[in-house]
Amino acid sequence: MSFSKYFKQFHHFIFVKKHSRFFWEALSITALALIVYLFAIEHDAFEYLVELSEKHEDWELDELFALAIIMSFALTAMVVRNSKHLKIEFEKRSQAESKIKKMAFFDSLTGLPNRDLCNDRLQHTLTHSKRLKKQSAILFIDIDNFKEINDTYGHHNGDEILKQIAKRFSGELRADDTLARIAGDEFVVIVESVETPTVITVLAEKLLAIMQRAFVIDGDEIYVSNSIGIAISPVDGDNAADLLKSADRAMYHAKDEGKSTFRFFSTELDLQAKKKLKISAQLRMASDANEFTLNYQPVVDVKNGEITGAEALIRWNNPVLGFVGPDIFIPIAEEIGLIGEIGDWVLREACKQTMQWQNKGHRPIKMSVNMSARQLSLDNYVNSVKAVLQETQLAPQYLELELTETAIMKDIDSAILKLDGLKQLGISLALDDFGTGYSSMSHLRKLRLSRLKVDRSFIMNIPKNIEDIATANAIISLAENLGLRITAEGVETKEQVAYLKSTACDSIQGYFFSRPVPADEFEKLLFSGIETFFTPKKTTNPSD
Repeated sequence: MSFSKYFKQFHHFIFVKKHSRFFWEALSITALALIVYLFAIEHDAFEYLVELSEKHEDWELDELFALAIIMSFALTAMVVRNSKHLKIEFEKRSQAESKIKKMAFFDSLTGLPNRDLCNDRLQHTLTHSKRLKKQSAILFIDIDNFKEINDTYGHHNGDEILKQIAKRFSGELRADDTLARIAGDEFVVIVESVETPTVITVLAEKLLAIMQRAFVIDGDEIYVSNSIGIAISPVDGDNAADLLKSADRAMYHAKDEGKSTFRFFSTELDLQAKKKLKISAQLRMASDANEFTLNYQPVVDVKNGEITGAEALIRWNNPVLGFVGPDIFIPIAEEIGLIGEIGDWVLREACKQTMQWQNKGHRPIKMSVNMSARQLSLDNYVNSVKAVLQETQLAPQYLELELTETAIMKDIDSAILKLDGLKQLGISLALDDFGTGYSSMSHLRKLRLSRLKVDRSFIMNIPKNIEDIATANAIISLAENLGLRITAEGVETKEQVAYLKSTACDSIQGYFFSRPVPADEFEKLLFSGIETFFTPKKTTNPSD
């Protein structure tokens, strides 16, 4: 090998290759020692020291020289030891920094990137895709009803399920894709270089399918589903924040559609989400601003047209939004946690109004108030009803709470316990919109109901539709056999009244008699007499 090659290797080793601090310290000491040695040879330093030692034996220079050599070795040993110590400390510091970095950017439970690292990688992906003029996508995944799993099986088992979920998701992704856990039960998948939406559809279907296998915890099989929202850049957002927001909205739309499904973000969804946020903001201030009112619709005895009861129906007229129907704002109130407060207000106002009519000398009637699934799930709901009855001094036999089949079936065992507690207060319980849900005979027997309300969908085409007549007859016969009173909803024609008079139905409710009206107008109906109710009114489409 030629000298030039040796020189190049030496040059690369010294000036190009990276070395530790210890290497440079050792090299410096060696170079310094070499310079001193060359200087000593050049000037015959060693011969001079020998001559000086022989000339001045009393100075004991040989011992001093030996001591200097020993001290040099000791100093060299100290430098080496210190360098090793520094190297160990450096490694410890590097490990600590690596651990801190992992804690800062990775989820401690699953080992996946956390929200901060997810945002960073997403922004990097978007920048890269923009440079290559390609699309990228994110899938926002939320585990359905995960709080119930934590409440039922404990947070330890909930964490174990999350780790298994992360493992399953990871197994379905490409090497270039990123899976992150950004919150308790929320995951995000970042997909680069999306050619067509079909690719994302296939991936979403896989991520839904792998959740259909049971998770085994302590020998129990637990089934978990997930909802997925999908957003594609740059159409749905050209930065990380906007794209995550779009995917989040699409995910909530998937939940609204029944969960365990996926939805792509769209402009229409965005408008709906913004409208929902606007309603939520105004709804939080509605109670304090006294924007809620109650209307009352009469429940009429089918035989003689006498008013036997009223259903209290909430109305909301907002200065910003105008009139907002209960079918719109009630689900939002449930979602943002206001349904308890609003429900208590409706119950209190309805009971107060009933007492006012009684105090004016009107014959007592039964007041029906709707109860949502969320209210029924509240631990203190029975006590809240009891407190309202005591506050308004309304006798419990004049209060009837209505709930739907859907509300009951969400947790039938818990519902039965709550309804038993309400029944013990002395109030009546009615099953609203009967026929549209999935109640079974065994459940109906356990619920201790007082009344079934036949849904308007089975009444509106009577007597023209033979199938609806058969369905209504079956429901009425079922209620009669169970010893329940029966109210038909949505009655709008005299033909419907005539048909219902021929059945075991005992009361009817609908626009044939009156639409929901304010309290002062309802009081006029209490004065009007039987003939008024069997005179048809001009009807419009109901919007309860």
